[in-house]
Amino acid sequence: MRNYYEILGVSPNATQKEIKAAYRKLAKKFHPDSASQDNATARKFQEISEAYHTLSDPELRKTYDYMGHSAYRSSSQYKYHTHEDHHSHEDGHCGACRRAPKEEEIPPQSIRVAVWLNLEDTLEEAEAIAYYVEKIPCPTCSSAHAKLQHLVCPDCNGRGRKTIYENAWGTKIPREAFCNRCHGSGKIALEKCPQCHGLGTIEKEWQFKVKIPKGAYERQFFYLKDQICEETDFFDLEEHKDKLYILIVLLRDKPGFTRKGYHLYTDEYIDFPTLALGGTLPIHTLTGILYYDIQPGTTLDVPLCLTNKGLIRPKKMGGQGNQYVRLRLTVPQNLTREQAQALDNYRVLTS
Repeated sequence: MRNYYEILGVSPNATQKEIKAAYRKLAKKFHPDSASQDNATARKFQEISEAYHTLSDPELRKTYDYMGHSAYRSSSQYKYHTHEDHHSHEDGHCGACRRAPKEEEIPPQSIRVAVWLNLEDTLEEAEAIAYYVEKIPCPTCSSAHAKLQHLVCPDCNGRGRKTIYENAWGTKIPREAFCNRCHGSGKIALEKCPQCHGLGTIEKEWQFKVKIPKGAYERQFFYLKDQICEETDFFDLEEHKDKLYILIVLLRDKPGFTRKGYHLYTDEYIDFPTLALGGTLPIHTLTGILYYDIQPGTTLDVPLCLTNKGLIRPKKMGGQGNQYVRLRLTVPQNLTREQAQALDNYRVLTS
């Protein structure tokens, strides 16, 4: 299977100018308006357009180079123009194809490393700690437990699986289950390593200080190598080479804030005099306290809308979400005699 560089006839180190020149030359030769109208020509033109669409976009090209041709194509969420719609190119018949506005997809067969952000961290470029846990050979016994003298596991009689019985409609039904005692090996060691307890492996945790761009959103992914702030030998180790490590952004919930898409919903308590007469209400936002002017005669049935106080939307959507504030009435519990008399007078006047 030819890759995109071979299709355009350029090297993997080709500049954007060289890629564009190669595409224009091939597109002119195989374009449906200038070539014979047959299926082979149409497929060739679509193949050329697909290759140029990816390699002409620096971000897509980086993704393609990371993933390789087969993995990139199997996960591609992009649309390419065919003979029927080639006149819609934004740059003429030799222009780049537009990217369909679909949600980006995490590359397949990648290893995901999670990084947690607070909601307010997404409003600016943020630094955070990402964690990756893997199993490595036990440094104490170096898997030597496999050479130790073993006994047949008494729970499964050496089979690695055991029979358990489940009740269904009053009848016990036998079912094969994984043996947890010997971990499916059928044997248990007479001696166990005090560090790995006979498993032969231990968990090792890697920590990476990473930088996340402003406007990061839930489930957005980055290439781990591109976001690391400090030098690490992680990618130089043999077991980590040629593997695709993806950094996944996860957002922590913030107490008092409900997130729906890119909008935020909060509650604020307000007293009756402020509702009736107007005043200033302090409102909690992701960036701190905002003092909102309450108009006289404000009611509780319509939430307040704080424009652009929500989360930043992805670039393809643009803008920022809003924060909607539901007003909750506070009822005083311990009124003084004067306060109670004033409320009673108000009740008489409005009855």
